[in-house]
Amino acid sequence: MAAHLGRFIYWLATMIAGVLVVWVVWGYVYTSNRGEPLILIVPLLLAGAIWLAGWVCRKVLAAR
Repeated sequence: MAAHLGRFIYWLATMIAGVLVVWVVWGYVYTSNRGEPLILIVPLLLAGAIWLAGWVCRKVLAAR
């Protein structure tokens, strides 16, 4: 049961992180079309932290 919860949390975190990455890419493409490209680092770091937290939950709950 705990392993299933860990996988669920992992995939949920992966989807949230993916949405953040898509948002950053969309923002970069949108601003580069206007002549002022901008890469937002903080949301990318946040996406990485969310994904890593999900990965840790999967590993910890799978080890039970």
